[in-house]
Amino acid sequence: MKMRLKVDFHFSSAHALPFYEGVCKRMHGHNYRLQVTVEGKPNPNDGMIRDFEDIKQRVWASALTAADHHCLNDLMENPTAENVAAWFWEKLKPNIEGLQAIALWENPDYCVTVEG
Repeated sequence: MKMRLKVDFHFSSAHALPFYEGVCKRMHGHNYRLQVTVEGKPNPNDGMIRDFEDIKQRVWASALTAADHHCLNDLMENPTAENVAAWFWEKLKPNIEGLQAIALWENPDYCVTVEG
């Protein structure tokens, strides 16, 4: 039996969208929500797919420390929600075994999902 577990993260970042014709072209900030989904079979010894705390530490070390309370334009040229989600995927995929998906909310109404 395969199962999925999900861990939510919250962080704040600023960005400007240089190729967008609208108010988001100007510097502004968001309180983001990042959800990391891991898939696997529970370990017969401890009954866990992964340790929640281990995932939390890996996500912060691999990506969130660089993004939280920073300007996303320093990380990429065009930090749309799609590009930011792809950036997170590239940072997390090699560091989290069983990574199945990530979802990134710019605000409570807008979300981008990356699945592998």
